[in-house]
Amino acid sequence: MNLDVYKLFLVHCAANALLLWLGYEWLGVGESTGARLALSGLDALAILTLVCWLYGATFAFFRMGTGLNAAFRGALRNLVPLVFAALLVLALYGAVAWGAAASDQPAFKLASWLTLKWRTPVKPATVARVFHVGFWILRWAVIPVVLLPMAPAVAVRGWRGFRELKWRAEWRDWLAAPLLLSTGFVLPFTVLAIVPALHGFGPELVSFVLRALLAYLLMVGSVLALAFATARR
Repeated sequence: MNLDVYKLFLVHCAANALLLWLGYEWLGVGESTGARLALSGLDALAILTLVCWLYGATFAFFRMGTGLNAAFRGALRNLVPLVFAALLVLALYGAVAWGAAASDQPAFKLASWLTLKWRTPVKPATVARVFHVGFWILRWAVIPVVLLPMAPAVAVRGWRGFRELKWRAEWRDWLAAPLLLSTGFVLPFTVLAIVPALHGFGPELVSFVLRALLAYLLMVGSVLALAFATARR
């Protein structure tokens, strides 16, 4: 592993912490007036732009194999299409979240129809669980596998990178994407939720700090591994 990879890891450790702090501060921005609402939107766009620059440079670094400075300069040149792509992805995930939240009523109707058709009671909760599993697969596997390969192309080629949207993937991609995403965005919360039985404020504080550090490193390592696997596809 060359020196630039170590540098990239350190950059992510510092930059992601900064972005998380900015996101936390953004949650406290007031929206009581139109001006404050506009300021909140501008803050969110600025944070999203920084995220796109960081991860666009990461994708470009693994895709081109160039130096770290060249990767950040290239991502900066293609920042507008990167932000546009990120907004499209956020809109898509918003639609998926809306569909998941609104799926209970269709699940109830489908359960009633199946009960009438099969002459066997079908629980609405069972149908709703199937719907939720389908939305989970869509959110954590289908969308990432389809859209992630476009990210390094946009980071390197700009608007022309949107042409590299592909609907086919190898079986490794269908395993790697949900595994790495779960490791980076689900497992850290599981680690934080594990509270050992300790006595005293000092041991509890040390335990929390160690668990938080492990959770953060899991997130950073998984994101970098996913970027590497995606850029090499």
